[in-house]
Amino acid sequence: MSNRIESFADLIAPIGEETFFADYHDKKHLHIRANAANKLDDVMTWETLSALLNMTAIWSPHSLKLFLDTKPVAVDKYCRPAIDRNGTQSMQPDADKVKSWLRRGASIVANDIDTLTPGLISAAGALENRLGGKVQSNLYCSWDQHQAFPTHFDTHEVFALHVAGEKTWRLFEGRLENPIASDTFQNLDDDFHAANRGEVAEEVTLKPGDILYIPRGQYHDALASSEGCIHLSFGVTHIIGFDVMTLLFERAMTEALFRQNIPPNEKDARAWIAEMTSLLSEFGTSDEIWSAVEGFREDFEYQRGGF
Repeated sequence: MSNRIESFADLIAPIGEETFFADYHDKKHLHIRANAANKLDDVMTWETLSALLNMTAIWSPHSLKLFLDTKPVAVDKYCRPAIDRNGTQSMQPDADKVKSWLRRGASIVANDIDTLTPGLISAAGALENRLGGKVQSNLYCSWDQHQAFPTHFDTHEVFALHVAGEKTWRLFEGRLENPIASDTFQNLDDDFHAANRGEVAEEVTLKPGDILYIPRGQYHDALASSEGCIHLSFGVTHIIGFDVMTLLFERAMTEALFRQNIPPNEKDARAWIAEMTSLLSEFGTSDEIWSAVEGFREDFEYQRGGF
């Protein structure tokens, strides 16, 4: 019997949508305990993961990574030379080498998997349709007391769907305000994280069927507390103000005023800037820009399946 997640309401049940958006969305984390033993079986199982990993030619060092106690395993330690599906020389994960690392406690990170099965497509689509953001999914398979990543925050909101085993998550009080995927936020050092993560706000243990929602910017980490843990991380990236500014920039470049050289004296330069600012304000409240924003929103999704 299929238990496919067809809607956002299916995914977060028994929490209602009204409660989620009023109390948690972009506000604070939420642990949703499983209300059905097989709630996520259609999304991922051990058998599904094994079948996907056996599709050797779809994996590369970019799409399949190994980490041991927060450190990445070097590509040449788990991959071998191969010809990829584009007919070019590449490196490809080697099953025997990967299994050898797993026996030592290494974690598998399988990236960009949300198009690989009907269940993954359905779950990603349910999130995308309700939240209006682009959704991408990675899989994490880890082992007892081995941690893939140190304490960190994400530049997107996270829905962690727990599939197998048990994993303990620590949610910290620290939360950065609206971080984005730019060098400013992606190259912060350990001292910055230590100074900004704060104290542990809550510690939760996820079991099969559980879901953990983490808003963008909140510090967290996770440690497997049983052998063989699998969880899926669905990251949701939304349209931000910078995207709208890009639309305004493109519109502004059609006006000669914005292509004009800056006037040589301060008085004229200040007047020129004021005129541009006024015109930008007109653009920002126009139906033309709103139509462009609506079109951008309609196209702001990934294409999955359809065949």
